[in-house]
Amino acid sequence: MIILAFDASTLACSACVMQDGKILASRYLNTGLTHSQTLLPMIEGVLEDSGLSMDQIDRIGVTVGPGSFTGIKIAVATAKGLSHKNKTPCAPVSSLHALGEGISFEGTVCSVEDARRGMLYNANFKNGIRQCEDRQISVSDLLQETDGPVLFCGDGSQIAINEAQRLGRNAVCASADRAFIRAEIVAQIAWKMQEDALFSPEELEPRYLRLPQAERERNERENHLTERT
Repeated sequence: MIILAFDASTLACSACVMQDGKILASRYLNTGLTHSQTLLPMIEGVLEDSGLSMDQIDRIGVTVGPGSFTGIKIAVATAKGLSHKNKTPCAPVSSLHALGEGISFEGTVCSVEDARRGMLYNANFKNGIRQCEDRQISVSDLLQETDGPVLFCGDGSQIAINEAQRLGRNAVCASADRAFIRAEIVAQIAWKMQEDALFSPEELEPRYLRLPQAERERNERENHLTERT
């Protein structure tokens, strides 16, 4: 099986091609350029590096959230466009799953992304087993519900570790290379997914845990006007 996988859910962006569990080509960027500038050229690059075309891709793995609204929208739209011609099955991968996948730790692995306004996007894992669904939660609530040693991974790690240390909790951060998602891990997750978990390009959608900022601000304005009337 040949899988094209990519991620644009955080500040970093990556893409890879994997064949039967072996990575043929991969690219990673964290330069501050927008994903609309970098993602498609990276995909074209890994296909060229591996000597393959989209006609030879059996499955597309893509992170669908949570994370950057714009990045997720770009990644999902790209997956839809690439899969449309051949109706290539799409494997929707949680960005929080991709962050925590494969980390060995005697305790709770907490995948955390900065959701702003004092909140985190979070999912917890023990011995590789998911402990909760993807969610939005405050740092204090996350620490209150976790017992024993905790390892944080993701771009919200520093926020979480600062609060954990303030409370005297036994907590550490994963290595720097686990702060952002790598397409190789997305590919591995997509490779293991069962057929009934795959989506057609028409079915594939972003998975947001809250409304985009523009919609939140519009709702706030409408609620304010309603209160005044």
